Amino acid sequence: MKGNSSRIKDFLCCIFSFQLSLLFLALIILAGLHFGVFNDRIILNKVNESNYYNEVQKELNSRASVMMEETGLSAELLTGVITLERVYIDGKYYMEDVLAGKEPAMKTDKIRDTLKQNIEGYLEDNNISLTEELNIGVNALISRVEQEYKRELQFGFIHYLGEYKVYYRSFIKKAIPVISALAGAISFMLIKMHGYRHRGIRYITYAMISSGCITGITAGHLLLVKAYDGIQVLPEYYNRFLTNYFKWDIQVFLYLGGLGILLSILLIILTEYVKNQATNQ
Repeated sequence: MKGNSSRIKDFLCCIFSFQLSLLFLALIILAGLHFGVFNDRIILNKVNESNYYNEVQKELNSRASVMMEETGLSAELLTGVITLERVYIDGKYYMEDVLAGKEPAMKTDKIRDTLKQNIEGYLEDNNISLTEELNIGVNALISRVEQEYKRELQFGFIHYLGEYKVYYRSFIKKAIPVISALAGAISFMLIKMHGYRHRGIRYITYAMISSGCITGITAGHLLLVKAYDGIQVLPEYYNRFLTNYFKWDIQVFLYLGGLGILLSILLIILTEYVKNQATNQ
């Protein structure tokens, strides 16, 4: 009977240890999403590394120049209108608003005022009267440049991140306490099921090792095969951003897997310590 009882207890401990490993894995995944996938600072850094601002500024000036030439105006009138500094500031504020779950306020007042001032100065220098019809045409041109500016600044993937981040924040507030409580309850049961505490801690260690190894090995494999290199999208800065972004996210999970293994080592040391304490009593 004692043998059967011991086998049943060991079987239950294995079941609880497996469940605990899943809970630890869930906590690691949530931590990875927090420090990697939905980390605003990292996202903005990867945007900077992608050369987004420089390429957007060049593209905007190119398209605005075509618009100017189509109306018979010189592209030189765009001087001081779409500057790199302006694109950087507006682009950064736009992304921060989107990631915060806010409706981005893309102001183009300075674009409009500077371009209008340049055109009016050109007309005045060339003794051209600003008639009502001409004024309507100038305003239409400026509106086209403004719309193109707003459109080109948009970063579709950032919108998706901002949208999912809202759901993630709502979910994590409920998930973390529940998962932590379940993990604590199972850990307590594993320790109480054994007369010697070190035997219960041993099963907790198994759970931590398995969750850490699963995370670390999976992330390590993805880095070795360079899974992020398969991304091919346009424009080029978008491709660079996604590649660097996903590479960093995988690295975060690799670090978290390593942290899980480190905690497992500490639990092994704790197990030996508790075992020695029990033996010496």
